[in-house]
Amino acid sequence: MVSEVCRRYDDRQLDLIYRWPTSRSKAWTAAFLESATNDTNIVAVLGVGSAVRAEVPSVDLDLVVIAEHPEALKKKAPIEIDLRIYAAGQVGKLIQEGNDLLGWTVNYGKVLWQRDGFWDSILQSWKDRVPLPSAEVTLRRGDVAFRRFTTMVELGDADAAYEQALSYVTHLARAELIKRGRYPASRPELPKDLRTVGCSSLADLLETLINRRPTTIAQLTKLLASTQSAERVAGH
Repeated sequence: MVSEVCRRYDDRQLDLIYRWPTSRSKAWTAAFLESATNDTNIVAVLGVGSAVRAEVPSVDLDLVVIAEHPEALKKKAPIEIDLRIYAAGQVGKLIQEGNDLLGWTVNYGKVLWQRDGFWDSILQSWKDRVPLPSAEVTLRRGDVAFRRFTTMVELGDADAAYEQALSYVTHLARAELIKRGRYPASRPELPKDLRTVGCSSLADLLETLINRRPTTIAQLTKLLASTQSAERVAGH
């Protein structure tokens, strides 16, 4: 009887994920949620990423797992799911320090499963007062992505260069929003938010990359070279 109740609960919660990367990812998540009901180490499972945002045409999905002892959790998710695990005793401290993923989870995440109202208590403590992530840290991550982009260009790997270009510009976008006191939403929502705060050129650049209009290394290099200087001045 308990197993059936858990299964019905999990199935209903899966509806909070609007889009799944693959059918495999949905099946794995359903099985993981059911196993969590019998694993006292796990206290909450949250869905984050653009897949939990109703008006966003994207399937990016992260699962945030809160566990008493993260090192004891040996589950391995399919490659299309980014599984992030945090210690229950550290969640409040990490949010206070500006952990961007946990902050995003408080603001935008969906509860797929929790034990004893753990995440409800986090929401009660932090909703509407989550500290903004650090713009400086976000820009440093962008710098790392740009260096990786340069390396991929030198190696002639167009696909990897595209991923790093997208990461670089995404970090610039998030930093601009953070500096203006706005908590960044999912990547596909960033261009609209950037235009709201007057960063139209950066919005256009990010939208171009999201839509994958540049298809060659030469096009990517030209795109970033034509905007990098101005955008980095604005960012720093």
